[in-house]
Amino acid sequence: MADEGLSIKEAQEFVRDFTRKNKWKDVPNIDKFDHLHEELIEMSKHLRYKSEKERIRFIEKNRQIFADGIGDLFFALCRLSNQLGIEIEDSFNYVKGSILKKYKCKEEKKHE
Repeated sequence: MADEGLSIKEAQEFVRDFTRKNKWKDVPNIDKFDHLHEELIEMSKHLRYKSEKERIRFIEKNRQIFADGIGDLFFALCRLSNQLGIEIEDSFNYVKGSILKKYKCKEEKKHE
């Protein structure tokens, strides 16, 4: 299964099963919020105080740092979502609709 591509729902279920198999307590706690924050800070440290060109160059040369970080973030986000009883895909689709509606309105106002 590790080599297969997973949908968002499948990834969340994979994390849910992984948690159960490892007998991790999966109840809401502040640790997952902190973990997500730490991962974001770790990645941002690599880009802080760099010009746009330097950031682009660093990312091109160190893409694996960010691939690992985003993977860690997504795994942690799946855990947090499971702890809160939230389906990530449903949440994304809800927010996607809100964002599209919000920015469509802004686009229409620009053309008035």
